Amino acid sequence: ADFLTVLYFDVMKQDPASWTRSGKGQDMFILSAGHLTPVYYSVLARAGYFPLEELGTFRRFGTRLQGHPSVRKGLPGVFQASGSLGQGLSAAAGAALGKRIDGDPNLVFCLCGDGESEEGQIWEAGMFAVYHKLDNLIAMTDWNGQQIDGPVDSVAGEGDLAAK
Repeated sequence: ADFLTVLYFDVMKQDPASWTRSGKGQDMFILSAGHLTPVYYSVLARAGYFPLEELGTFRRFGTRLQGHPSVRKGLPGVFQASGSLGQGLSAAAGAALGKRIDGDPNLVFCLCGDGESEEGQIWEAGMFAVYHKLDNLIAMTDWNGQQIDGPVDSVAGEGDLAAK
């Protein structure tokens, strides 16, 4: 919670009143670790993207606040759906490249989970970002050692992420 609060209120250049899904002229945040929606939605509401009262609809059928971020119902502040782990960093790298091509000086932030570092797509996205020298992409990992099947090291063993 602290991380996203600082990011949205002290770091990112963003304006909920002029938000568009294109992200043009503002920093973008893509939540790859989609299971973190309770804190993500809470921060978005408190930042002014939608009314706080809507938080009470979390995970109810037919509402905008589902268990993973979705763009289908037009929730302001959500640039990219998540759910299939590993896809968020690819989307963020594409957005960062798009910003560079468009001459948009703003940044793209992406929060990944350490469990999804076992997905090949994460590594492909990282190689893409390095190859294209995407210095406007800030990728972070929620390194909590847990994933749905248990401790990360007991499932596939990702080794020393910092060294990679």
